[in-house]
Amino acid sequence: MQSLPSAIETLESMLREQEPNLLRLYLNPHVAQACFCLDRYVRTTWADPSGRAAGGGEEFQSFLANGLDEALGGAIKLVRYNRGAVDGIRVGLVLDPADRLVGFADWDLTDGRRVEFLPGVRVIGRRGFGEVAERLRSGDFDGVVIDPLVLVTGDDGLLDTHAEAIGELVRRHKPAVVTCVDRESLARLRGGARGVLREVVPDVVVFDESFAGRAVPFGAFTARRSMFAAWNRMGKSTFHSTTFQPNTVSTRHFMNVMAATDPGFFRRHADELLAIADNLTRRGEAFRRYYNPSLYRVIRTAGFETADVRAVGSSVVVNGRPVLDFVSGVACSLRGHNPSGYVEALTSPVGGLGSPQAELRDRLRVLTGLGNVLPAVSGGTAVENALKAALVARFPRRHVLALRAGFGGKTLFSLTGTANPSYKERIGPLFAEVHYVDPFAPDARVQIDTLLDRHDCAAVQIELIQSVGGVRRIPEPLVRHLDEGRKRRGYLLIVDEVQTGLYRTGPFSQSRVFGLTPDVMLLGKGTSDMMVPFSLTLYSDEVAESLADRGAGLVETIRGHYGYELGYRTVLNALRAAEELGLAGRVAEAGSRFEQALRAGLAPLKGVSDVRVFGLLIAIELDARGGPRRWLRKRLGASYLLAMLRHERSPVLAGFCQYEPNTLKFTPPLNVSPEDIDRACETIIDVLGRPLPE
Repeated sequence: MQSLPSAIETLESMLREQEPNLLRLYLNPHVAQACFCLDRYVRTTWADPSGRAAGGGEEFQSFLANGLDEALGGAIKLVRYNRGAVDGIRVGLVLDPADRLVGFADWDLTDGRRVEFLPGVRVIGRRGFGEVAERLRSGDFDGVVIDPLVLVTGDDGLLDTHAEAIGELVRRHKPAVVTCVDRESLARLRGGARGVLREVVPDVVVFDESFAGRAVPFGAFTARRSMFAAWNRMGKSTFHSTTFQPNTVSTRHFMNVMAATDPGFFRRHADELLAIADNLTRRGEAFRRYYNPSLYRVIRTAGFETADVRAVGSSVVVNGRPVLDFVSGVACSLRGHNPSGYVEALTSPVGGLGSPQAELRDRLRVLTGLGNVLPAVSGGTAVENALKAALVARFPRRHVLALRAGFGGKTLFSLTGTANPSYKERIGPLFAEVHYVDPFAPDARVQIDTLLDRHDCAAVQIELIQSVGGVRRIPEPLVRHLDEGRKRRGYLLIVDEVQTGLYRTGPFSQSRVFGLTPDVMLLGKGTSDMMVPFSLTLYSDEVAESLADRGAGLVETIRGHYGYELGYRTVLNALRAAEELGLAGRVAEAGSRFEQALRAGLAPLKGVSDVRVFGLLIAIELDARGGPRRWLRKRLGASYLLAMLRHERSPVLAGFCQYEPNTLKFTPPLNVSPEDIDRACETIIDVLGRPLPE
């Protein structure tokens, strides 16, 4: 068996070169190279019946996800968005003869009943393949609109056995075709293998974790640039996104694995790959064409279009000039960029508990009261894991209560907890049994009780501080009411701590502030330590018992999809480092220093509406109500952020809240120094104090 490159070596190279990770403004050569390779793979593997390359010669653009499930969900969204509304019942039919997508759209309970997660998506695994093939032949699907048709490699022979029925379905329904490939199946196709996977030319190709050796999270979906055009427009560039996207570790390791496993392809394109690495113009062009033209424009505007970018601690150094990174991958950083001793700790022997998973589980039980752990590769997949567990554990209850201005993610199922309708247009059907309440409404409690009286809810999903929705804490009486009601009403309380967990606000979690032990807790962002993409779903022993009784196999399936050893070790090392650094107290002190400086410096400014500080989760709300400010609206915050980034003495990289672009957001590393806090506050106060025309 061929030996694959070590992910540890990839990480060591990143640390040695101080290469940025999770920095969206980085004109990343590995991202550009990876997407270039995906374009070439698709266009040189498939041809239409006339012999033309897939896409008719058009270039292919890629979205880089964190795994097969995330990438396939994104591909379905892209197809649906482009196709728009259809007449009739729409079904995305997934033919999965190797059972690689078990649990993606639904789950079979131990009593034979089925829990549906994604309406409009039907996954046909090995057991039902013969039956569905007969239905395809007989025309049983004529009453629905099959779109897209997804072909999943892994048992290509079974697909070929039913090639005639699949071909007839394609001719009759004319669906967009999505083909999901692993490294081995792509190699067979490129080696000349015949069959249905070659004859049915895909519109979208999904690449799975095997292209990064299953050592680090990786996935991608690749489609013609004309399909991506709708998402490349202003205001739509983040319509689909996931935590940790893009990142250096996954794309750099993808390139290392590709060079080792497909040396012929690598040699054939060596000149282009070298040019992307060494020539800034070629790199930018590849980044724009094959990855993300909108992000490329932002990078140019910010002045980060350079090869001279390093990242260490609290700063990124651009052309020799330090810039304080107070975005930190949006609350991902505990110890800053490229933390010292990271790889040494990662490879150190495990203590007496026998495995990093066991030690992590025990530490988290002490910190949260929850000792059962499901791995995830993003905040979105952590949310999906939580919702799947809740619907299975509380079956036949199907309803979910969530809060307006909350954010669950943008993957197909995590959108359940995302109230903002702008992220859901043209991609339905989505999970429908969800109800939203504004937690700040005067009658919020009455609305919640009315909904809970009317529906048997399986889960109530909340963020104690709504980070995307403006960095606002949910009123404590409402939280107490939801906590007290779960025993009486039987729902599970899911608390999303993706941004607030891992000491971001001072204590380990906001749940601790409320003295709350939820049924399910989500952790993300900081779990990566700005290095390996990883998130967690924690749940109680009572939920674990219900899952073992009703949904046997669900936990094992999820762990099989996302259980990266490097991920577990990264979170464990982050917890150890947090303990050694005393981050709980340190973050509280840093937050207090921020708050005092900002309130004193910004108080006289009429253009600032509010300052909200929760440890090192900080928001400054700008007044966008009158005059030119009202006219600028969404661009008001961006104007000030750009001025901070271009500040003469101490440039600062900051972000904004997606739901409120006029609310600036600061999430510095948790070990940020007092000196860096003072420098950042001086810049913030200086820029916000300037007349708007400046």
